Amino acid sequence: MSFYYGPSQQPEPEKEPGGCMEVVVITRAVFGILAIPLAIMIGLILAVVALVALFSVHWLLGLLGIAVIVAGIAVYARWERTHIRSGGPQ
Repeated sequence: MSFYYGPSQQPEPEKEPGGCMEVVVITRAVFGILAIPLAIMIGLILAVVALVALFSVHWLLGLLGIAVIVAGIAVYARWERTHIRSGGPQ
């Protein structure tokens, strides 16, 4: 069995007490970091739900949805390729 007696010196007093503004700044920073990954995950979930809904209506609509996704990826890849070959952002 042991006891905690604490530090041998008194802690130094804080120069400035923490406030609501610090909490707001930290919260904003965390949301700023997590916004893009969260938006991507929500977008993927909505795309899967939309594909299931399209396939439940008719199989051709489901294939059309897949074709739209593939075309979007192809357009993005082509844009990215020309963007990199041109020497990057100006």
